[in-house]
Amino acid sequence: MTSRDPRADRRVGYACALIDQGDLVGALSLLDQTLELAPDWGDLLVLTGETQAKLGLRDEAVASFRRYLDLHDEDRHGAMLHLALLGAAPPPDATQTPYVKALFDDFSDRFDRSLLQDLEYQGPALIAELVGTGGPDGLGSVLDLGCGTGLIGERLRRHCAWLDGVDLSDGMLEKARAKKIYDGLHQGDIAAFLSTPPRLYDLIVAGDVLNYVGALDRVLSGIGQALRPGGRAVFTVEALDPTGGAESEVMRLLPTLRYGHSADYVRAASADARLTVLDQRTEVLRREAGKPLAGYVFTVQRPADGAILAAGSGELEPEPRIRS
Repeated sequence: MTSRDPRADRRVGYACALIDQGDLVGALSLLDQTLELAPDWGDLLVLTGETQAKLGLRDEAVASFRRYLDLHDEDRHGAMLHLALLGAAPPPDATQTPYVKALFDDFSDRFDRSLLQDLEYQGPALIAELVGTGGPDGLGSVLDLGCGTGLIGERLRRHCAWLDGVDLSDGMLEKARAKKIYDGLHQGDIAAFLSTPPRLYDLIVAGDVLNYVGALDRVLSGIGQALRPGGRAVFTVEALDPTGGAESEVMRLLPTLRYGHSADYVRAASADARLTVLDQRTEVLRREAGKPLAGYVFTVQRPADGAILAAGSGELEPEPRIRS
């Protein structure tokens, strides 16, 4: 974060230190002073808006985030998500691509250490346990959606005949490429990739990915199209806390700028995508602010050729035999 004005940079540094110490009022005073030096500095506008929102200054925060959007064509800081949390805009129902890409580009150098050590991230282990080895013939052709630095891929590699990875972040892909575990790595949006995959897959995995997507219909439909008949997908979503909203709520934008989804919604969206839910588990995915973060791990399957999916049921008729 730099404005190319040393005075402004120093003041923001002091403000960030005050935020870390819990002095939001003092930090906001410094940020307001800094805006006089650098009124169009995007990073500063977003930091100011975040601080105002934490202090309950809704109108001021909305103005800061809108000012940022007026000045920048690409929303690298998730200002639209912040506005949605403040009730000033509808929650986006699709991936906020510039924001997610920038987030993980900036995070790539410390991603593995932060997730595995600081956040005790369990996604790769949970998915690898459910996937297993695939039997005598292995897992076949595998796609790692939102592969990141390859935390899941490195667990599955020796059981794969082919392993592709796709991710928005160039920084994350650079780390994955250095591990030399993927046969193919692709940069781009996961839904767009699934619409025109380079091959059909026996298995698709997605850990800590769909929580950055609002409505899941396009991604789940894409998964169904990219799987071979009889192929499976294993993915995680963050569990929607039913105490935080209406009983009928199916998804919610969370203060972390990620989405929580209800299990019923994921099952219904899977059925609409003609995917059969084989397994659903509630697990602790990681720690968030020092507390366990609950999520669901789903295993779904594309029907084999000739199988009929009962409309809206998510069940095959007749029920297939599932190999564990």
